[in-house]
Amino acid sequence: MYNNYLNFLNQGVDDIKNLNFKSNINYRGILEHVSKEHGEEYLKLIEKEFPLIEMENILEFIEINDKYGGTKKEIFSLSEMPIYCSPTSLRYIYHAFLILSYLQNTKSKNIVEVGCGYGGLCLAINYFKVFFNVEIENYNIIDFKESCNLIKKYLELHNGVITTKMKYHSNESYGKEVEEEKLFFISNYCYTEIDVEHNIGYTNYLLPKVDNGFLVWQNGGNKGAYPVENAGEKLLKDIKKVEYERPQTDAGYHIYNNYFVYF
Repeated sequence: MYNNYLNFLNQGVDDIKNLNFKSNINYRGILEHVSKEHGEEYLKLIEKEFPLIEMENILEFIEINDKYGGTKKEIFSLSEMPIYCSPTSLRYIYHAFLILSYLQNTKSKNIVEVGCGYGGLCLAINYFKVFFNVEIENYNIIDFKESCNLIKKYLELHNGVITTKMKYHSNESYGKEVEEEKLFFISNYCYTEIDVEHNIGYTNYLLPKVDNGFLVWQNGGNKGAYPVENAGEKLLKDIKKVEYERPQTDAGYHIYNNYFVYF
């Protein structure tokens, strides 16, 4: 799947405004495949856990994020009002709210995200940070160089939303070039999916610069190589909180569970 994904990106992303990557079968094999059912659950969680965020702001972000990429949309009900949007946008909103509500209680002003999709979570964090009184100075993206090219192009379409300094790094260097210290680390559905040798690279070069973070931890990721009970050992950090992922999205949830890990 990754070969098809990277081959698609290698075809070029210069005409990002007209590139329907979100609906391309080779791209959707890796990303942009949140189900309608999970989208409905994300929407319920947003309304239940974060009632102070105005619906008009949520709708505005959805419109911004779904504008480009040939988004595949579904019909949902938001406060009894029908909306037409990507389920993935609802996931990004919910995860951004979880991250920002934790980030506001830390001293971190610099973020590093490993495994960044097309930049949708970064966009959501930038849009909603003002509602959580969070200040972010630098946002570091680490991914395949081909993915970084797309992310950069995509986020440049939203310069009015992106108010932090963006920095892009190939995953081949495991964050060696990241200059900031006391980073806030984000990695959703990625850190626990990569091979152990790459995990060691991040342990050696990136995690010593990290103070706090949030992950969606795949307990069955990489054939169960990263049980959540060993999260502190893997991250070399004190784990503050572990929760079952809401909603539970692991296809083998009857065997494994995904988790929200805060450190």
